[in-house]
Amino acid sequence: MQKIMIALLLYFAMANNSMAAVWVKINENNLSKLSVDKQSILQKEQLTRAWIKIEYKTPQKNIESPDKEYDLSKLLWYFNCAEQKSATSQVFQYLNAQLIYSAGIDVKGAEFIEPVPETDFDLAMRYVCSVRKPVKTPSATTPVSPPNSTTKPEPVKNAPSQAEIATEKPVLAEPISQKESEPAQPSKTKGKSENPAAHTAHWAYEGKAGPENWGKLKPEFVTCDTGLNQSPINIEDTVDASLKPLKLLQKFPIKDIVNNGHTVQANFKVGNILAIDNMSFQLKQVHFHAPSENTIKGKSFPLEAHFVHADAKGNLSVIGVMFKEGEPNAGLDKLWKQIPSDIDKPVTLKSRVLASGMIPANRDYYRFSGSLTTPPCSEGVRWLLIKTPMTASKKQIEVFESVLKHHNNRPVQPLNGRVIIE
Repeated sequence: MQKIMIALLLYFAMANNSMAAVWVKINENNLSKLSVDKQSILQKEQLTRAWIKIEYKTPQKNIESPDKEYDLSKLLWYFNCAEQKSATSQVFQYLNAQLIYSAGIDVKGAEFIEPVPETDFDLAMRYVCSVRKPVKTPSATTPVSPPNSTTKPEPVKNAPSQAEIATEKPVLAEPISQKESEPAQPSKTKGKSENPAAHTAHWAYEGKAGPENWGKLKPEFVTCDTGLNQSPINIEDTVDASLKPLKLLQKFPIKDIVNNGHTVQANFKVGNILAIDNMSFQLKQVHFHAPSENTIKGKSFPLEAHFVHADAKGNLSVIGVMFKEGEPNAGLDKLWKQIPSDIDKPVTLKSRVLASGMIPANRDYYRFSGSLTTPPCSEGVRWLLIKTPMTASKKQIEVFESVLKHHNNRPVQPLNGRVIIE
């Protein structure tokens, strides 16, 4: 029976594929190499699927049969890009190019979960979701349901190639254009900029235009209501993942400062870098919230700074820093002296202020997937929340509050199964 199931699976797989695989390496370390078949990326209704290949430097033990080992996995992964979750539909494992195990379930019965950051799942999802191209799947194309997860076929001498096991005719995806994603141009970002001054619809932190109604103010803001990976959050239960230290270049000072009515924002000169996930993010700006938006074990802080970074495609990473009441902060002191009284009119900063003066020396952090904390509440933001708070004097905190004349913190949002790692 096992041989019949394998034969049927491979027959339909080969019959439905007519294009050779184009493997793109997206990550490699001393343990494995992760690749995606770019030709197999296909939009299916609300999901995006792709074939993934993981080549291991040393043989791995099969969970179902510990006596079996494999050095190559080919998997059919489905991604819900909107919710940033993924699931495995089919698994093929090989040892020395010989198929030793296969299993699968119908994607409708698969469990979609949010990948732990920096894992193969997470890296593959970010790549696939960034290059996917929505298409209409022909109604005549019906995916073949593979055997259940307990199926353990006997070895096959001629293991099929990736092109042979693809179950549908693939579509070549197109990368996001630079024009549409450059965060320095808010009108073209399609919701990717965390610059509140760019928002065209009126929104506020209280009243009818407050956070509970953001998603109803404008169609582009609907994610504020429907999103499942929203920020801010409460940091409570975490997973120890031995996160790598933050790699920061912070030699270039703030260029100008603006009061946009929602917050005080300071824009940086070009050149400051955050390196993470083998990617480079430019520091664009820092803005502030009082009281803090994120909380740690239910504790709120009087002030929180968000250092917003963006890569060339508009992907965002935000470093959050809490401020507790204590000694005055020299950087804040220089900034507060030049806060403009006029809304949306930046002024050039006369003093030299570096980001490093507002980020603690101890940069241990929590990491989680989230969103902008202001409309349009776009998701897919890498959040890096520094554990150690800085200090700001009571007067400095009061100056910020007096400028805005209202609190500007969005309430904490549900985790919805997200994993927080440290």
